Amino acid sequence: MSSIVAGIEMGGTGCKVAISDTNGQFTEQYSLQVVTTTSENTLLEIHDWLALKKSERPFVAIGIACFGPVDLNKKSKTYGYITTTPKPGWQYVNVVGAFHDLNVPIVFETDVNAPAMTEAALLG
Repeated sequence: MSSIVAGIEMGGTGCKVAISDTNGQFTEQYSLQVVTTTSENTLLEIHDWLALKKSERPFVAIGIACFGPVDLNKKSKTYGYITTTPKPGWQYVNVVGAFHDLNVPIVFETDVNAPAMTEAALLG
């Protein structure tokens, strides 16, 4: 039996959030337009949707693919942050921290690397 996971794709102009099993079968999808001046509202909207879905059908992890630049060094005090992006209102935003209270492991990667890593994992 496969586990249920959540995925967040944060691109430069929009976000997509999905719930799927670990075999890649999507059970829920949600899309929202990023309001570039309100990172807090965007992350809160994603968080609230995931919290609702977790209460309905618990997931065991969250994967986040995020526009950057981002800090991927797990030993850094800004791990999980978008750092020096030119995108207004998104400099030094703690993306990973926005989802810690969902109490599941979180994997954080760039929106460029994550699809390649997924393809390599699934296709070998």
